[in-house]
Amino acid sequence: MSAWDALAADYDRTRGGEERGDQYAADLDDRLPPGPGPVLEVGVGTGVVALGLRQRGRRVVGIDLSAPMLARGRARLGPCLVRGDACRLPFAVRSFPAAVSVWVIHTIDSPQDLLAEVTRVLRPGGRYLIATTQRPGPEDQLGAIMAELFLRLDVVKPRKHGPEPIAPRVAGWAHEAGLRTTVETIEREWVNTPGDEMAAITGRMFPALRELDEDAFAHVTGPTLEALARLPPGPITRRGLGEIITVETP
Repeated sequence: MSAWDALAADYDRTRGGEERGDQYAADLDDRLPPGPGPVLEVGVGTGVVALGLRQRGRRVVGIDLSAPMLARGRARLGPCLVRGDACRLPFAVRSFPAAVSVWVIHTIDSPQDLLAEVTRVLRPGGRYLIATTQRPGPEDQLGAIMAELFLRLDVVKPRKHGPEPIAPRVAGWAHEAGLRTTVETIEREWVNTPGDEMAAITGRMFPALRELDEDAFAHVTGPTLEALARLPPGPITRRGLGEIITVETP
């Protein structure tokens, strides 16, 4: 069972849904090579990014390990999505001219295996675009409060690949595999409320929170919930920073 299975029903509502997916699709489309060849999305999830790419004329094939997430993705995109392991891709050598992953590589136990597999299925001169998770911009007070939550969580349950930013580590893994990389910073702007984040926390919409017992959960989340409760309750314009890493195959 994938850690994401239990999150599928609420994933789009708590992660920005099709609007967020379209924003990422726009950034990825600008960096993808031209041509009719299919784009492989590794970690396609509920299909919101793939939908945005399709609406820009891209043909997309998606893969994900979580059946509940894929069920929602197939409702959007039809049978172009398959279930499978990102580190054992069920595709032939040199099947795709390009691949993308959004908010995925930090969840993979062995990113080196992921890079090797994507490289295997890309054609010579292919391109793999990796979008990392966001971090709060300098004026994002709500984001700073959430970032402190994850720092406390790291003490109790360290992240697989260490704290953010992950982009330098991704570039390092790619260089170890003999791949060229380019790292670009992107900005995101969206609106949510302190109540949205409080609901995501109490609903354990972050996989690592689901693994905590009640005492650890209260210790990690208590200061965050208190800080969020002190903010004005209305909508807040958020600004975040992330990276798109372009990995090019020989």
